[in-house]
Amino acid sequence: MRLFIGGDFAPTKANFDLFEQGDAETLYGRELLDYLASFDYRVFDFETAIEGAGSAIPKYGPIITTPERCMPGVDAIHPDLMVLANNHSINLGAEGIEHTKQVLAEHGIASVGAGQDIEEARKPFYLTFGDLTVGFYVCAEHEFNAAGEHTAGVNPYDPLVSFDEVREAKTHCDQLIVFYHGGMIEYRYPLPNERRALRKFVDCGADLVVGQHTHCIGCSEVYKGKTIVYGQGDFFFARPTKNEFRFSGLLIEADISKESLSVNFNVRIKPEDTIHLATDEERSAVLEAFEERGREIQDEEHFQDLYEKRLQERRRFYLDRLFGWYSRFPIFAGLDKLTGRLYSRYLYGKRFTKTDWLILDNWLSCETHYEIMSDLVIREWKSKS
Repeated sequence: MRLFIGGDFAPTKANFDLFEQGDAETLYGRELLDYLASFDYRVFDFETAIEGAGSAIPKYGPIITTPERCMPGVDAIHPDLMVLANNHSINLGAEGIEHTKQVLAEHGIASVGAGQDIEEARKPFYLTFGDLTVGFYVCAEHEFNAAGEHTAGVNPYDPLVSFDEVREAKTHCDQLIVFYHGGMIEYRYPLPNERRALRKFVDCGADLVVGQHTHCIGCSEVYKGKTIVYGQGDFFFARPTKNEFRFSGLLIEADISKESLSVNFNVRIKPEDTIHLATDEERSAVLEAFEERGREIQDEEHFQDLYEKRLQERRRFYLDRLFGWYSRFPIFAGLDKLTGRLYSRYLYGKRFTKTDWLILDNWLSCETHYEIMSDLVIREWKSKS
């Protein structure tokens, strides 16, 4: 069978009208529509909640929702399965998840990765195609989204559970595809621990591992004969952000039999608020860069250097938050700009001694302290609701 996998997909305000009208040719272009129709089965990461039930949850980050009236534009590409293990399907809470699943089902679209409790959210999805069975195991990093024993949400990545579940899922299918929703936004390489985790999925039986969430095309590698994609990019996520990262998205083509699973790639382009299949020239340029990044990460020293560079680029973003509201006060921002960020460096040095950094290191790296700190932080923000 020929399987298509699309990346992050969410109708947004910029194109609600086109989706409501079901204007497929404007939204996707005829060439992309014909291309999608050539597959036996189509899977997307549905990174939104369908409006009509529930209310916005408390979270840090955007609340992305889609009116039910937009379904004609979704139906136009004939999705068969929507992956809901992400950081936006929970945006309207328990009722919103149930409503989203119900609307998708009414349109003949299956879903996987979310539910009213952890037991439901963890269930893999199995596709039967003739005598072939393909399994889909999906999970997401924790971002105000994890299902619990008695709370709705998505299947969270949990190293104490996820790998065992992949081993079990593999016993029920011929080929197993794992979706992992995580990684750093607009970073084209895996983080070191992310790479270890996705390789571990292969060790546990995955035949293809697809990383999503980064909103940019990353890289891939073949590990023990299996393809791992570190960042697929968007399929259709027309957020206001328009940059080099959102411009292109990877399209995954999987040819699957009982004995094998092979992977090829194509590209879609988003010049504005619609998308189209890449031209030969566009596809070649994007895939050449994609393949080059895959070669780069095979050099372990270079891979670590890339990570160190990214750490420095994001240093201020993370450390500023340690000062809370004060770090975002206009006077602070003005002084910092005037001094070429010397002021923030001075504050970091004055506020945190080496001992303070050692304490933070211990709290983040020690399992006991991390668990306590995480639970305390959750209780603090909930007490302020």
